[in-house]
Amino acid sequence: MNAPEHVLGTAVALDEARLLYVPVPKTGCTAVLWALAGAAGLSEEDFARSRKLEVTRALTVHDLSVWGPKHTLAERSERELERILHSSDWLRVSVVREPLRRLWSAWASKLLVRDPRFVPRFGGDEWFPAPPASADDVLRSFRQFVRALAGRPPEWHDPHWAPQAGLLAPGEIPYGHVGRLERLDESVSVLAARLREHGLSLPPLRPANASLLPYDAGVLDAEAHEAALRFTAQDREAFGYAAPAPSADGPREQWRAAVEASLPAVRAVIDRHERIADLRRLARDAERAFV
Repeated sequence: MNAPEHVLGTAVALDEARLLYVPVPKTGCTAVLWALAGAAGLSEEDFARSRKLEVTRALTVHDLSVWGPKHTLAERSERELERILHSSDWLRVSVVREPLRRLWSAWASKLLVRDPRFVPRFGGDEWFPAPPASADDVLRSFRQFVRALAGRPPEWHDPHWAPQAGLLAPGEIPYGHVGRLERLDESVSVLAARLREHGLSLPPLRPANASLLPYDAGVLDAEAHEAALRFTAQDREAFGYAAPAPSADGPREQWRAAVEASLPAVRAVIDRHERIADLRRLARDAERAFV
């Protein structure tokens, strides 16, 4: 079946409830997936055995090999996929987020802290952020990243910042509910009600994968703001988010103070990510030597 790659590669299906959840990165999906894992009978111990390069235990919930073929789409027949993706018997759910805030969250939580999954792919690019020494370094690096987005081909974009409409393809797949992170309780209620109808319960959501740095409208100067609006136009049209006005004065002083206070923690996370990358490389070298 010709279905969006992101949907086929990330969606989680609970057949008992005829429920499909399609996670969009940086929209609270880690917390939602953990709740759905609990409803599906999967435990933290199951995911702790994941060999996927995730930097925290919380993020291992994205390893679909742990969910297995019972809860994923990769090994489904064409007939099953057609039913799951288009039948009125199934409820298809996802959550989106205000696009500029999502760009910031993706950049701050994956690129600024040099997540080891992203360094091999993007670390050599001129826009890739160096470890920051000041709030001005953070601003300069983020604006450079945003200005680079529109000129890149679609295949370059990682799902963490790729347009949400492209990931979900709402024109091809009939979703029963596409909620907003800004009103996540509504989406949680939809999921809980669906599971309850089929004798299942949704565990409470727990916070996960939060960014170390706050967002402020002033993180975008005029050029970066215009570039960001061009890049996110598809999401605004698809999901009804208004285009925010640019900030003429830059970020507020409270933002600068919060960022300066957080930079030691940011640099500590970078150090740990570099060490995780070292250990991953050493483990792979040992595996190759053993074979």
